[in-house]
Amino acid sequence: MLLQLAASYLLVACVSIFAPDVFLLRLIATPVLLAFSLALLMYFDDHIIDVGTRKYLMGIAGLIVAWIILRGAKYIAFEETGVIARHIWYLYYIPALFIPLLSLLAALSVGGGDQRGMRRQMWIAAPVTCLLALLVLTNDLHQLVFRFHKDFADWDADYSRTPFFYLIYGWIALLFLGAVYILFSRCRVSASRRLVWIPMLPALFGILYLTLNAADLWPKVNGIHLGEFPETVCFTMAGVWLSLMYIGLIPSNVRYGRLFELSGLSAQIADRDFRIIYRSPTAVSLSEQELREERALLPDSNTRIHRKQVHGGFVYWQDDITELNRIHEELREAGERLGEEAELLRLENELKEERAQIEAKTRTYDEIAQRVSPQSLKITGLCAYAKEHPESYVLQMKTVCLLAVYIKRFANLSLLAAGSDSIDSTELYLALQESLRSVKDLGIPAESSLLESVSLPPQTVLQSYSLFEQLLEQALPALRGLQVTLRKNGIKCVFEGAALTLPSGSTASLREEEGSFFVSIPFEEAEEAR
Repeated sequence: MLLQLAASYLLVACVSIFAPDVFLLRLIATPVLLAFSLALLMYFDDHIIDVGTRKYLMGIAGLIVAWIILRGAKYIAFEETGVIARHIWYLYYIPALFIPLLSLLAALSVGGGDQRGMRRQMWIAAPVTCLLALLVLTNDLHQLVFRFHKDFADWDADYSRTPFFYLIYGWIALLFLGAVYILFSRCRVSASRRLVWIPMLPALFGILYLTLNAADLWPKVNGIHLGEFPETVCFTMAGVWLSLMYIGLIPSNVRYGRLFELSGLSAQIADRDFRIIYRSPTAVSLSEQELREERALLPDSNTRIHRKQVHGGFVYWQDDITELNRIHEELREAGERLGEEAELLRLENELKEERAQIEAKTRTYDEIAQRVSPQSLKITGLCAYAKEHPESYVLQMKTVCLLAVYIKRFANLSLLAAGSDSIDSTELYLALQESLRSVKDLGIPAESSLLESVSLPPQTVLQSYSLFEQLLEQALPALRGLQVTLRKNGIKCVFEGAALTLPSGSTASLREEEGSFFVSIPFEEAEEAR
């Protein structure tokens, strides 16, 4: 990285020195520098993770862009206009002073930073920087920084520097070294501390330049400095910050390939043309045809590979289903054993009554399992997604709790319904009330009320609760509020902020008013209120 920056710096310097004195060729250094500066701005915007640090580094890159524009204006547009060119030259010291100041603030912001400490540093550093900048900008009035001949004759080539000039150079160096020191002192990663010499190379080069330039000892070729003040300082700053990112003192989202090499996650990423970009060592190698498959792949009996489209391509991850297969095998064996026991019970006449009870319970459990199988499958999917995306663990587990409440309550109502001619509507209200508590846990306002208690046919209770759960799961992604009222003749529901459609064959009614959906679930053959 440093070699590339050094080569770019020498290229610009050589272009400035050796380019033929032809209109476009002698000005080519400015657009080249501007391109480098804009690339740096976009690089910081794309690669810096922390919002505060990114703000300051983009400010540094923006000042570098402004400095290069000022450089071009001085040497291209106003080279022959003494007063304007001289004041543009004074303006050089705005980025020259504020880039180190922003560097100090960026260093203080790394890792969150102490906000009170940052404000204290600002109260000290910012006024001094502004005062020095104002001193340079008003130099024509007092000549306390640069002294010129009478009437500013030959001002661009023959002038002298005052102690304030060296004070400004010292302040720039102090701010910059302070930023590097803060970054180094806050670093707790030993590997980064060992590599701190890398950003120190451009820093030392910058200090060497400032020292030699202040003493007018910086080398010249053909009467032109080997690197002018703007580009030298800009390349130095870019080199330091890019080096700090490279060694890890500045957190950045780079080196994804290394992440995949070290990660124990069996995953791979492909672009839109299904070419593998990153792959972890444990990931299964897939052909292009397999990469194009939208369904889950089973390269062997114990591995399942999933695919999801992401921005710019696709991500593939694999699950080890060895344990799941083992459980399925145990369930199969258990099922076989249960079948054998059922056969023995059928053959023994003295156990006919017990067998009939077992078969009735088995039918009830099977019906429960069948009726809640969509929720069971969703719970399995949510648990797998939460495992792969830890940042969404809390939200997924709250949704799992909502589904688990339905499974538990539906099973309770089914067991009450077995062998019973009626169920009190209070049982249905308790089930609805517990589901609404899970909705509240998701941060969604929910209210319920019971106006009248009646005895209901078991199937009416089960169908009403099942339809309510279907509508709730349908509305959940966009649901903003829910109100449920249990009356003598049915359930009244109000869903806020979620579009609904009724399942085919449903006896419920649905209407919409101003974004709210009103659902009525009638009770069939409801008895008189008690």
